[in-house]
Amino acid sequence: MISSLGRHLLSRRQILQGAAGLSAAAMMGPRAFAAPSTPISFVGWQYQPQIVEENVKTFMKLYDESVNYELVSGDYHPLAETKLTGGQHIDMLYSEENYIARWHAANWIRDIESLPGVADIKAGMFPVSVESLSLPNGGPLCGLPYYAGYNTFLYNDEHLAKAGVQTPETWDAVLEVCRKLKRDGVSEAPFHAMWQQQWPNMSWYMFAAWYSEGAKVFDADGNFVDEPALRKILEINQTFYKEKLVVEDIMTLPGEGVPSYASGRHTFMVVHDYNHKVANDPAVSKIAGKVRNAIMPGATRSTMAWTAAYLMGSQPVDEERVWNLLQFFGGKAKDGQYHVIKRWALEFGLGSGYKEVMQDPEIVASFSKWRDLDISAKQLGMATSRAIGKAIWFPEWDMFMMQQVQEYIRSGSSTDQLVASLAAKASELKAQYQ
Repeated sequence: MISSLGRHLLSRRQILQGAAGLSAAAMMGPRAFAAPSTPISFVGWQYQPQIVEENVKTFMKLYDESVNYELVSGDYHPLAETKLTGGQHIDMLYSEENYIARWHAANWIRDIESLPGVADIKAGMFPVSVESLSLPNGGPLCGLPYYAGYNTFLYNDEHLAKAGVQTPETWDAVLEVCRKLKRDGVSEAPFHAMWQQQWPNMSWYMFAAWYSEGAKVFDADGNFVDEPALRKILEINQTFYKEKLVVEDIMTLPGEGVPSYASGRHTFMVVHDYNHKVANDPAVSKIAGKVRNAIMPGATRSTMAWTAAYLMGSQPVDEERVWNLLQFFGGKAKDGQYHVIKRWALEFGLGSGYKEVMQDPEIVASFSKWRDLDISAKQLGMATSRAIGKAIWFPEWDMFMMQQVQEYIRSGSSTDQLVASLAAKASELKAQYQ
């Protein structure tokens, strides 16, 4: 399986290489007096890199260490794969959960199950996070949590009050309320969601909506499942676009569409839960204080939950040193503090895979200012983990799906044709990776 994956990725290397020049490497400040001469190599995506740099400096001072932090600008996972296929040495890197098994199969990362303290670390995590960060079928732990999240259903309560309607509990009701909001002049584009093609947007939105309606999407054997719930979600979204209940440029909006939602133009949004904080921040949002979270509409009212990861490269420059870095960013430092995780929670509203962190009184008080914690807890209890993300071929199917769903929505084309193409692509990729 490793050689098959490697061959397939290498065949794509020339396509991706052109984008590799977007990366930028930088040494993070002077090393401490006794710091090792060979730095730890750390690669990360483009989210608050200036704070990541500060965190790296804190780690180097605390551990008397040397770290080379490289920022990858652009579509992170394809660019990271370009580096890995090209043989670049990486000691620690970010990853979404659906790349963990794929990169492990390619021998680019290693599992961390046998490292000191892992049993206690796993015991302190939510089970869904342990599952997300492990290899399939109860396999070993491969990473520590960067953050844990889910897609949430937000609404502008002022809009609903003006229209005299309640929060919808089904997708049919969402459609009808949107029609009324538009007809009454409350909102020209009441529905909003992450319809952009980048990896955390259209993909996560579609799976959250599919799960909320009870669609399996894939069965336990990794076979694509064509069923009424899956088709219903596709057709609802096509209708949103056809009836102009979304903005025309929704598929190309920057920032996951969050700045557009914060403008007050829209009523509903399905988005990463941490963006609720942005929507209620008076410094950046025109609707601060008006945005509420509700349980996802749909037959099951589930959503998609995930845990992003810090992973260790398969050939660490020094296992103990890299394990220290992994724990500093993805858990407790040697001084007993969650330096990185707590900062992400308090400043940006990122949830954690650790029970202790989410029960911290300071974090509870902070989160309760911008979202209903009881609804959030209930939604997480109903959330679905995307098990198919552990298939090594899934990321390529996922990109294909986003492209095809966007075209389907824009063109108003046949649902039968789309579903057939999604099923055929899944079968094709499964065969290629066998």
